[in-house]
Amino acid sequence: MRIILVLVSLTLIGCSPVWEDPPYEVYYIDGAKTLGYSIGEGSYIGRIDEPVNINANTKYISVYACPYKTCSFYYIDKTKAHKFAEHDEFVFGPYTNEQFTTLVKKLGLPSVGSE
Repeated sequence: MRIILVLVSLTLIGCSPVWEDPPYEVYYIDGAKTLGYSIGEGSYIGRIDEPVNINANTKYISVYACPYKTCSFYYIDKTKAHKFAEHDEFVFGPYTNEQFTTLVKKLGLPSVGSE
Protein backbone atom coordinates (compact mmCIF):
# COMPACT_ATOMS: atom_id res chain seq x y z
CA MET A 1 0.00 0.00 0.00
CA ARG A 2 2.86 2.38 0.79
CA ILE A 3 4.37 1.83 -2.65
CA ILE A 4 1.10 2.79 -4.33
CA LEU A 5 0.85 5.98 -2.25
CA VAL A 6 4.45 6.91 -3.07
CA LEU A 7 3.90 6.33 -6.80
CA VAL A 8 0.69 8.35 -6.82
CA SER A 9 2.42 11.19 -4.94
CA LEU A 10 5.35 11.23 -7.35
CA THR A 11 2.98 11.27 -10.31
CA LEU A 12 1.08 14.24 -8.91
CA ILE A 13 4.28 16.11 -8.13
CA GLY A 14 5.58 15.41 -11.64
CA CYS A 15 2.42 16.87 -13.17
CA SER A 16 2.40 20.05 -11.11
CA PRO A 17 3.72 23.28 -12.60
CA VAL A 18 7.33 24.23 -11.86
CA TRP A 19 6.44 27.89 -11.26
CA GLU A 20 3.09 29.60 -11.12
CA ASP A 21 1.54 32.97 -10.45
CA PRO A 22 -2.04 32.43 -11.65
CA PRO A 23 -2.97 32.64 -14.43
CA TYR A 24 0.69 32.21 -15.47
CA GLU A 25 2.44 28.84 -15.18
CA VAL A 26 5.50 27.08 -16.50
CA TYR A 27 4.47 23.94 -18.34
CA TYR A 28 6.14 21.25 -20.43
CA ILE A 29 5.10 19.87 -23.82
CA ASP A 30 7.32 17.28 -25.46
CA GLY A 31 10.22 18.30 -23.24
CA ALA A 32 9.98 22.01 -24.12
CA LYS A 33 9.48 24.35 -21.18
CA THR A 34 7.24 27.41 -21.66
CA LEU A 35 5.83 30.17 -19.50
CA GLY A 36 2.20 30.49 -20.49
CA TYR A 37 -1.18 31.90 -19.65
CA SER A 38 -3.49 29.19 -18.31
CA ILE A 39 -6.95 29.22 -19.87
CA GLY A 40 -8.07 26.25 -17.80
CA GLU A 41 -8.39 22.49 -18.12
CA GLY A 42 -4.67 22.08 -18.86
CA SER A 43 -4.68 24.49 -21.81
CA TYR A 44 -2.22 27.36 -22.14
CA ILE A 45 -1.34 30.24 -24.39
CA GLY A 46 2.46 30.27 -24.63
CA ARG A 47 4.21 33.53 -23.80
CA ILE A 48 7.98 32.93 -23.31
CA ASP A 49 9.86 29.77 -24.31
CA GLU A 50 12.58 28.14 -22.21
CA PRO A 51 12.38 30.27 -19.05
CA VAL A 52 15.34 29.78 -16.70
CA ASN A 53 14.55 32.22 -13.86
CA ILE A 54 11.27 33.93 -13.09
CA ASN A 55 10.25 36.47 -10.48
CA ALA A 56 6.98 38.35 -10.12
CA ASN A 57 5.37 41.20 -8.24
CA THR A 58 1.83 42.56 -8.44
CA LYS A 59 2.39 44.35 -11.78
CA TYR A 60 5.13 42.48 -13.62
CA ILE A 61 6.73 39.12 -14.29
CA SER A 62 10.47 39.24 -15.00
CA VAL A 63 11.97 36.35 -16.93
CA TYR A 64 15.45 35.27 -17.90
CA ALA A 65 14.92 32.85 -20.78
CA CYS A 66 16.92 31.03 -23.43
CA PRO A 67 14.67 30.44 -26.44
CA TYR A 68 16.57 29.15 -29.46
CA LYS A 69 19.69 28.87 -27.24
CA THR A 70 19.96 32.68 -27.05
CA CYS A 71 19.55 33.94 -23.48
CA SER A 72 17.98 37.33 -22.73
CA PHE A 73 15.73 39.13 -20.29
CA TYR A 74 11.99 39.67 -20.79
CA TYR A 75 9.09 41.04 -18.81
CA ILE A 76 5.33 40.71 -18.88
CA ASP A 77 3.08 43.61 -17.89
CA LYS A 78 0.34 41.78 -15.98
CA THR A 79 -1.89 44.88 -15.95
CA LYS A 80 -2.21 44.72 -19.77
CA ALA A 81 -2.29 40.94 -20.15
CA HIS A 82 -5.36 38.84 -20.81
CA LYS A 83 -5.98 35.73 -22.85
CA PHE A 84 -7.25 37.62 -25.89
CA ALA A 85 -4.43 40.20 -26.02
CA GLU A 86 -1.77 40.08 -28.71
CA HIS A 87 1.63 38.92 -27.47
CA ASP A 88 3.40 42.18 -28.32
CA GLU A 89 0.93 44.23 -26.23
CA PHE A 90 2.36 43.05 -22.90
CA VAL A 91 5.43 40.80 -23.42
CA PHE A 92 8.57 42.89 -23.81
CA GLY A 93 12.10 41.86 -24.70
CA PRO A 94 14.62 40.55 -25.41
CA TYR A 95 16.88 42.83 -23.37
CA THR A 96 20.55 42.67 -22.43
CA ASN A 97 21.52 42.58 -18.75
CA GLU A 98 22.36 46.30 -18.80
CA GLN A 99 19.08 47.25 -20.51
CA PHE A 100 17.08 45.11 -18.12
CA THR A 101 18.83 46.54 -15.04
CA THR A 102 17.79 50.02 -16.20
CA LEU A 103 14.18 48.84 -16.65
CA VAL A 104 14.15 47.25 -13.19
CA LYS A 105 14.99 50.65 -11.69
CA LYS A 106 12.75 52.68 -14.01
CA LEU A 107 9.58 50.52 -13.96
CA GLY A 108 9.92 48.69 -10.65
CA LEU A 109 10.30 45.26 -12.26
CA PRO A 110 11.18 42.38 -9.96
CA SER A 111 14.86 41.45 -10.20
CA VAL A 112 15.79 38.21 -11.90
CA GLY A 113 19.22 36.63 -12.27
CA SER A 114 20.84 35.20 -15.35
CA GLU A 115 21.54 31.81 -13.74
